[in-house]
Amino acid sequence: MTRRVLVVDDDRALQVLLNVILTRAGFEVEFANDAREAFDKLDGRGDFRAILLDLILPEVSGIDIIERLGRENPALLPRIIVLTSASRGIVEQIDSSRIHSLIRKPFDIQDLVRQTVRCADA
Repeated sequence: MTRRVLVVDDDRALQVLLNVILTRAGFEVEFANDAREAFDKLDGRGDFRAILLDLILPEVSGIDIIERLGRENPALLPRIIVLTSASRGIVEQIDSSRIHSLIRKPFDIQDLVRQTVRCADA
């Protein structure tokens, strides 16, 4: 079974890095640059084993994405790993008990892979 991961982040350089790291760890990686692309990929599909989500995105924030998923598809919340450099004030707006984990940028590559594997295998 292929373990699919959705990365929601508009930073192209980070997308390239995460693609290399996660592909080497055995994941199939898809990307969304914003909330619209993320919801297009998530709508009607529950086959992403993990969702790496930045909080600072164009137009609609990662917090808004979490809130919408909480209303429309709460089963996906435990699949979310927030991967962000957002301020403490922004991060504190998240109910961390509803998501898998939070990783601060800059991140440790081994920790990111470990958390993603734990999330995907849960």
